Parts: sequence; structure tokens; C-alpha cells
Amino acid sequence: MATCFDLLLAWPDQLDLAAMTAGSLEHTAALIRLNHLPLAETQLLSVLPKLPAGSEHETVALALLAQIRLQRGTMQACGVLLQQIQQTHPGSWVLRWLQAQLWMQQGQLAQLSALPQSWWHDEHQHPLLAVVHIAERLAHQDLDAAERLLAVFPAKATLEAHRLQAALLKARGHLIEAFELLAPLLQRAPQNLQLQSQVFELVISARQIPKVVPIAREAVLQHGEHPELLNNVTAVKLFQRQPGYARRCSLLLQTWASLGVGSAGMANQICSYEQCGNADWLDHLHPAIWKHPLHNLDLSGNLVLHLASTQSYRYRDHLQTFTSALARSPQHQELRRASPPAPLVPAKPAGRPLTIAWVSADFTPHPVSRFLQHFLEASNGTRQHRHVLVSLVNHGTQSNLAEFQARYGVDVVDVAPLHGPARVSAIRALQADVAIDLAGWTGGHFAQGFLARLAPVQVNYLGYFASSGLSSMEYWLGDAELFPAAMAEWHTERLWRLPRPFIAWQPPLHLPEGQVAVTEAPSGPIRFGSFNNNRKLSDRTLALWAEILARLPQAQLVLKANAGEDQLTQELLRRRMLRQGLDPERVTWLALTAGSKEHLEQYRHLDVALDPVPNGGCTTTCEALWMGCPVITLAGNHYVSRMSTAVLRGANCPDWVCDSEQAYVQRAVDQAQNLAQLRQTRESWRTTLVSSALGDAADLMRHLEQAFTAMAKASVVA
Repeated sequence: MATCFDLLLAWPDQLDLAAMTAGSLEHTAALIRLNHLPLAETQLLSVLPKLPAGSEHETVALALLAQIRLQRGTMQACGVLLQQIQQTHPGSWVLRWLQAQLWMQQGQLAQLSALPQSWWHDEHQHPLLAVVHIAERLAHQDLDAAERLLAVFPAKATLEAHRLQAALLKARGHLIEAFELLAPLLQRAPQNLQLQSQVFELVISARQIPKVVPIAREAVLQHGEHPELLNNVTAVKLFQRQPGYARRCSLLLQTWASLGVGSAGMANQICSYEQCGNADWLDHLHPAIWKHPLHNLDLSGNLVLHLASTQSYRYRDHLQTFTSALARSPQHQELRRASPPAPLVPAKPAGRPLTIAWVSADFTPHPVSRFLQHFLEASNGTRQHRHVLVSLVNHGTQSNLAEFQARYGVDVVDVAPLHGPARVSAIRALQADVAIDLAGWTGGHFAQGFLARLAPVQVNYLGYFASSGLSSMEYWLGDAELFPAAMAEWHTERLWRLPRPFIAWQPPLHLPEGQVAVTEAPSGPIRFGSFNNNRKLSDRTLALWAEILARLPQAQLVLKANAGEDQLTQELLRRRMLRQGLDPERVTWLALTAGSKEHLEQYRHLDVALDPVPNGGCTTTCEALWMGCPVITLAGNHYVSRMSTAVLRGANCPDWVCDSEQAYVQRAVDQAQNLAQLRQTRESWRTTLVSSALGDAADLMRHLEQAFTAMAKASVVA
């Protein structure tokens, strides 16, 4: 009996099937370890009727069959087998091992937590039972207990010991170390699905970008579109800008989940729909989330982001329900109690430099990081306050934190390895006077930390395009274009309007945008285009563009939103275009580029950029002007639909802001009549931007620091 179960911990490269009796229980156990589950199941089903009822051999066969069911995720079938074992071997370690695994897969952590210590009393004799006990402690975030159990684990040389150690490293925030521990083991056990899945997840979490696609490809090659891999495959396809393929994977995963195998990764499914241009569908997805937002925090936060991007009428209700539930949760109370509390009390500025904490999950070549580099480069040597960058996510090889510290003289604090109260304490320990939330509800955010309070003054700025909905967020920082006098958009913060554009575009020479020259204009008929993400290509946007092309039969539309090899996305877009009257044959698709410089040089294919509605551009609008392409936008009544308005008016291009759809279309049509002059004066758009308020990043930083000083003083008075 013991021999069979020992084989479930053997290294796959040490198993010799030829040396075993075909059809024996040992042979079957080896097949399970080698992931040949269909053959193992066939052998067990053929041998079980021949085994004496209640015998040890029958128990082993039933246990092996139950293990196959568990590895396949068919939990109901596993439960039936456990009942059979219970009848003949109640309380046996085998039964306890299988039952604990089943509860783990079902997410019944409370059931596991309530188990008496006697449940595990003989785990030192049975490593498989010890494996589940350590995994159970990790699931409860009892990391010290998991570490103690690992220290006395009776099978330290096994693959499971390495996997548990990697899981502990990940839980402590040491993602790269965890990845580096497990990745080499793939050579010894490529057929081990659980190892492949864990390494796959780690390479994504650790942001080891160059290694993500090779590992994803190998995992799928070994195991196909297995439900245990599909959520991560979906994430990779989204990263590769292949949302059509991502949506297919997410739907496959949902199908498996409906059959009781695994669980659906709803957050990635939402992203796949949105990036296919179906963001308006999200109002009608996942009805349980509206009533029980704490059941899946990532999904609820993800939904907040996407509802904001579509100006959904459900945004306010969902966000209020979600944040109220968070504020009542035990997790929130634990964050509030995190030490030290001292920096939460406003201190009189008294002419001293303030400490400003810029909290972001995007210290990479992300737009938020690039804008910060513009501001900091232009204000080097003139800043009045101390600025600290607080990084929430470890981006591995893509991180540019070191560059910020070396080039701009700002302090850098990496809290990515920390979680919960430890992260809150680390940020509070900076004793910042003002904390700037640059993430909102975007990926990697720390909205829960801001809800628990990180500094006396907290500001929503730059990285998010709607109200945070947090009662603890004092200000929402923008300008008069984002926040018009007749502000209709719902918000919980006080509005702070800068007397100038809320951003600046003044690229440092060391960045790609600071090095690239304005490209030559295209030739032939006028070419309109958009480099905005697919998620912004709403049906309303496609209908507007269809009308422009109908008025100009020779015009072409240039799009660059998804990877060229993702035919599924293009097919979905083509169908949507046809429904809106836009001929897909008049669309030129540009390939994604490897770098920012090559991306900017692709503006040579455009004469005029068209802003999507209602979710318009911001970075893309700055880039287009910088590269010699004017942008036509439709001014909306929400922040998300007024970013291009703020950019264009800040760049002294107010005539390109339209107040109606008819004016938007007519503005585009007029450019065809003015095409020769438009192409001859291409350089003038950059010149106009440079000489505008939008092009003065040092002035922006002066106004930001003045605003932060005034906010700090106001908090003391209050």
C-alpha cells in the first residue's frame, strides 16, 4: 500500500514503467505521477471489480481513482469515492489526505481550519498528508506555521517540497526567488501539470516578461488548453494584445467551470470582452457581483474600472456598495489598525518641505510613469518638496525605479513584497504629508490602503479617469477642462482645479519620444486613424467613423489595436464594423511594434487622428500632436470623455474640440479639402505643443507643489 502512495511523490524522471507489472496498482500510481490520467483511470476501472470488497487493495485503488478525480477537478465524483473508503477505513490517513484535498479544492477553508490537531497527528509518517497540511496553512496565510511544517517535512527532496517552498516565497513577496527555484525543475518534470501551472503563474506574477511566452507555449504544448492553465493563458493573450483569443480561452474556462471543473477567471473574461470593444456589455455580466462584491475582490475592483470607462449608470451604485462593504470588513479594520498611526495626524507645514508620496503600480514604460518622468526632468533642481515614489508592483526586468532614483533625485520605496497591514505600515512610516494615488482602480491598485488612510491628505490624480469613490480621498486633482463649472459627474472627493492643464508633455531627450523626429506625411487620399486600445472602439465610435468614410469615399481608416496574428479579434471587429455601416475593406491594420520609438514612427501613416467616444485618449492624443497629427475629439461630460479636450485646449488647439457628433464628422470632412496644407505644415503641431502650457512641465510641477502645500494647510485648519 505504501509503495503506491510513495510513487505519487517520486520524481517523474526516475520512474521506469517498463520495470513495473502492467496493470498493477504500482504501475497505475506511476501513470498518475506521469500525468497519464486516462490510461490510469482505465486500468483502475478494469481492476476494481476484481478486488475483494473492503480489502486493502480495493482501498488503494479507490484512493488512486479519487486522486485522479481531484487532479481533474471533478469534485462530486471524488466525494462518492470518499464515502466508499469511509465505510471500510474510517479515520485512515488516506481518507484524511483525500478529504483535506477535496475541501481545499472546494474552497472550504473554514472547514479545514476547524479540524482538530489530531487530524494531522501522523503526518510525519505520511508525506502526502503533510503536503496538504502545509498547503492548508499557506491558504490561511499562516506563513510562520507553514514554514515550521516545511522545516520538518519528511520528504525534503521531492518536487512537492520545492513547490511548497516556492509557494511560501511567493506569499512572502519573493516572487523572483520563487520563480527561479521552480523554473529549472520543468526539465525534470515537464509532464507535471501542477508544476507547469505554478511556474506559469509565477512567471507572470514576477513580471519576468521575456520568459512569459516561452513558458506559456511549453505549458500548452505539454497539456493543451487544460482548465488549470486557461486563466493564465487568457492573461498572456491579453498582454500580447490578442483579446479575441483571450475571450475564447475565458469562455472555455467558464464552460469547464459550469461542469464543475475548476473556477472561471472572471476578471480576465471581463478584460477580454472589453478589449474586443464590447465594454458596454459589462453592465449585464456577473449579476452576483452587484449584491456580494466581497466574494471576489479582484473581480469587483476590475468591474469598477470598466464601468467607469464606459460612463455606466451603474458605476456609482456598484462602487458605493463595494467600498461600503470593504469599510465594514474585518480586513479593513486590520488595515486601519496598522502602525504607525502618527503620520495620519496633520502637521503644520510651517514653511518646511512637505513629503509627497506618489503611489503607483506602474513604474515601467507605462504612460503614468512616462508623464512623471516629463514632470521630474523639467523640475530637477527647482522642486520645493521631498518626493517619494512608492511602488506597489514588482515589474522585474520592466521596472524603471532605479532610473527614477538615479536621474531625478527622488526617493524610492518598494512595497511590492509587502501585503496587508505590513504594506500600510511601510507607507505610513514615510510620514508623508500628501499621498497621491496614481492607480485608482486600475491593475495593481491599493485602494484598500487609501481607504484605511496612508497620509493626512490623499489625492486622486493622473492614473485613473473617474472618482475613486473613497470617503477617505480628500481631493480629485484636475483642471477646468476636466471639471467644467457645470460638473455633472458623480464624485466623492473635493475637486481641485489647477489653473493650467492637468498634465504636461515635455519629453526628456533620453526617452524615445524625446528622440524621435516628426515623420513625413502619407501620400494619396486622406488617412484618418486611431492608435487607441480596442476597448475604446465602442459601437458609437465605429458609427461616427463610418459616417466620415461615407462622406469621403476615397478616405482610409488606419487602426492599430491588436496583434496582427490575432485573427479572432479582427474578425470580431469586422463584424461590429459591418453592423455600424463601416466597410472593413477600407481599414488598414498596422502591426504592433517592439518599442516606443517604432510605435511613434507609425504616425507616418496618419494625417488626422480620430478620438474614440466616450472613452477618449490622453497619451495617444499627446503622441499624435507630437508626431504631427491633429486630433479630432468630441467633448463629453465625464472625465473619461474630456481628457483629449483638456490636452487639445492645453496645446492651443481648441478648434479641434467638437461639441456635437455632427461637428465631429464635419471637422473630419473639412480636412480632406485642406489636405495639401495639412501635410505641408505637419511640423507645426509639435511647435504649437512645445510653446503651449501643455508643453511646460516645469510649470506643471510648480503648480502641483503649490496645490499640495495648500492642501496640507487646509487639512491642518480643518
